[in-house]
Amino acid sequence: MSSLNNNVPPSREDFAYDSIKEAILSGELLPNQKISLSDLANKLGISIIPVNSAVGRLVAEGLVRQDPHHSPYVVEFSSATVNEILTIRYHLEELALREAIPYIHENELIEIRKKIDEMIQARDDNAPHVYGQINRAFHMKIYSFGPYKMLNDIIEDLWNKSELNRARSVFVLVPNMMNYSLKDHIELANLIEQGKTQEAVELLQKHKNFSRVKLLEEMEKIGI
Repeated sequence: MSSLNNNVPPSREDFAYDSIKEAILSGELLPNQKISLSDLANKLGISIIPVNSAVGRLVAEGLVRQDPHHSPYVVEFSSATVNEILTIRYHLEELALREAIPYIHENELIEIRKKIDEMIQARDDNAPHVYGQINRAFHMKIYSFGPYKMLNDIIEDLWNKSELNRARSVFVLVPNMMNYSLKDHIELANLIEQGKTQEAVELLQKHKNFSRVKLLEEMEKIGI
């Protein structure tokens, strides 16, 4: 696994946690795939103890399941569960956007528009995986300007659950989704710059709900 390298930072548990989580989100570890602690320890070049602790953290986050007397495995969420997670996440994102806008000024707008430039490049490169990661960074960058770090942490956690495998992200599954998304992001940045909070929140609602409908349609097609 390319995510599982042996450049061990000071905390071996954190290193194992970050590496395994990235392997799950990138699709290197697939839904329902069993996780061998000894294999991971060997690939990461560390002992099994920090790997076991890291997997325990991922179990607590809901990305991995551990049944009694069985190996842990990557969770696969049904479309109904994904819909529930998205509903909660989107409501929290609307709150985060509303709270962040009063704190966004010229310097913050420069950072937001840099993310849009990165999305344009990913779209032009026809790189939906990359686009999806930048899309997430774009939204979280906006929310980070608000006053509530705990709110942003909850959104990040829900985002991990709703996009458990980037290979199944809406930008990979839905044709032209990058173009639809980019148009909305440019408009959202303009509304934020103009201080039009309610219009920005309404656009976010429309944008997110369109994405949800398309994602659930594609999940149904592939039998999830």
